[in-house]
Amino acid sequence: MPKSPDDLEALKEERAAADRAYNDALTRLDRAIQRLPADFPQPPPVPDERQVTPLNTLWTIAAPPATGLRRGFIAGVRRAVAPLFEQQQAFNAAVVDHVNRSVPVARETRASIDSTLTVLRDTIGELVRFQSLLVEFLQQVTPYVDTRDRDVAGLLRGLSGAINAVADEVLKRSEATLVRDRRQEMRVEALEAALAALRDELAALQRRGRHDA
Repeated sequence: MPKSPDDLEALKEERAAADRAYNDALTRLDRAIQRLPADFPQPPPVPDERQVTPLNTLWTIAAPPATGLRRGFIAGVRRAVAPLFEQQQAFNAAVVDHVNRSVPVARETRASIDSTLTVLRDTIGELVRFQSLLVEFLQQVTPYVDTRDRDVAGLLRGLSGAINAVADEVLKRSEATLVRDRRQEMRVEALEAALAALRDELAALQRRGRHDA
């Protein structure tokens, strides 16, 4: 059933509204594409190990040897402060042990943060690339659909032309058949008229013959 002008205008407005909504959504999607931050965090600096070697060599406290005339006095002082030296020695040993244990942890922590940031940066980069490709794909949807519509419209026009050509041919043949039929009818009518005239002439001759007899 053919569409009325009002129906066609409504369809045109509906298509225009759908195109505007699609383009608006595509614009919002394009603006929502993520960007890799310019101030993306960097891994922390490597651990400061400049004092590790001195700590490992200087943590022990060596008392000077007791010699000379004051050897007895020095030995007594040494015995008096020995607990303090032992406490300081234990403290130094604990500090050095803590530093030696912390250095590998600091190295591994820094390496882990570095690798995590690398993975995160690469992942965000791939996500940005995917989003860009998605927008490019969606931008091709409308031209693709329009091309398909034009192809279908072209096929329909070709089909309509073929149907019209066949219809014209059928009509011409029908007209030619009607003309032939009409000519045949005219020949039959002429023949019937000739036969009727011949019958009338024979009847007249028969009447004339009887009258002469």
